[in-house]
Amino acid sequence: MIVGYGRFDHAHVPASLRKQLMELAASDTAHWGLLFVLDARRHRWTLFSPDAEYAALFAPAAHTLNLDVDVFTTKFPCWSSGWRIT
Repeated sequence: MIVGYGRFDHAHVPASLRKQLMELAASDTAHWGLLFVLDARRHRWTLFSPDAEYAALFAPAAHTLNLDVDVFTTKFPCWSSGWRIT
């Protein structure tokens, strides 16, 4: 379940994270979209998308959407456990 949305400027994250995101997503986008998600076991995840506008489409429906993981793997190629950006 999506519980929140965020956006960050690529220039405002540590260089090591920037490099990792660029490699995983094969993108050098300036802005990233984030979704904060709870899985079926109530585990928290942060999903990163190089398409911030696409990620923003989910914001109005947060708390109501339960989507299959296949939807996320193409548009959200990076993720981390928990709801923090490190």
